[in-house]
Amino acid sequence: MHEIIFHGRGGQGAVTAVELIAQAAIAEGNYAQGFPSFGPERRGAPVMAFLRVSDDPIFSREKIETPDTVVVLDPTLLDLVDTCKGLKQGGTLIINSPLEKAGALQDYASQYRVFLVDATRIAMQTLGVPITNTAILGALVKATEIIGVHALQEPVEHRFGKLASKNLKALHQAFEETGMGQSPVVSADSKKSYADRSGANESVFMVDALHPWNEVEIGCDIVQPGSSAEFDTGNWRTTGKPHTDFEKCIKCGICWIMCPDMAYQANDEGFYDWDKRYCKGCGICVEECPKDAIEMREE
Repeated sequence: MHEIIFHGRGGQGAVTAVELIAQAAIAEGNYAQGFPSFGPERRGAPVMAFLRVSDDPIFSREKIETPDTVVVLDPTLLDLVDTCKGLKQGGTLIINSPLEKAGALQDYASQYRVFLVDATRIAMQTLGVPITNTAILGALVKATEIIGVHALQEPVEHRFGKLASKNLKALHQAFEETGMGQSPVVSADSKKSYADRSGANESVFMVDALHPWNEVEIGCDIVQPGSSAEFDTGNWRTTGKPHTDFEKCIKCGICWIMCPDMAYQANDEGFYDWDKRYCKGCGICVEECPKDAIEMREE
C-alpha cells in the first residue's frame, strides 16, 4: 500500500487532486481511499488531504501518520507546517518549486527523494489562475509511477468539463518538467530557509491561546479580539489584496462590519484602514461595499 499526504492551502485544490488520483487508481484495478483534513475552512488556510492506493482492499480509516510520499502544493508551507512529519526515511517529497531553488532544500534532499516542479508557473500559463492541483498531479505520477499518467484523463474530463483540456495540458506539462532536486554544498552564511525568503511567521502555529475563556470579561460586547490578535494569518492570502478608493468611500463602515478577520480598523479621519496582518483575501469587503470603493489588486 502506498500512502500519500497532500499539504496545500484552501483554494489550491488539494482535495480535488486526491479524488482524481483515487478515481484513476480504481479505474486501473487498484483499491484507493482519499479524504481531507480541514482546520479553518477558508481560502488560503493550510489544509491536508490523505490518499491510500493499494493492490489489496484497504481496511484502515485512520489518518496517515507515516506516509511514503508527501506532496506540497505551496512552498511557503514548508516552514509553517511540519510537512515531513512521519515521512519515511528515503520517502518521496514533491514540492511546488522551480528547480533552480533546489539549493534551499538541501536538508530535505539529504533525507528524502525530492522532486521539484514549478506548478504555479505552469498553472498560470495553462489555466490563468494559481490553482496547482492538476499540475502537481503530473509531478506525483512522474515521481512515484503510482498510476499511468493517461489514467487521469477520464477523471479530469469528468471533473472539469469544458476546462478539462487546459487542466490536462497543465498535468502533462508538469509531468515532463518535473525534476529531481539536487543537494549542492551551501555555505552556512548563504543558507536560508523558505521562511526567511517568504517572511513566513512561525508563531502562527506555535502560540497557545493567550486569553483563556475563564479570563474573559463576561458581557455581550466583544471589545478585544482575544487570541486572534496575536496570530498574523495574513500569510494565508493568495488571491490579492483589497484596495480602497477613499474618494468613493463614504465612511459607512460596512467593510469593518462584514470582514470576518478584523482586517479593517477605523482611523482618526473616519475612514477604515486595511490591515495586511489579518486579511486572507476573501473579497467579502469588495462584494459588500455599497459604493464599489474597494477592489482586489495583485500584491
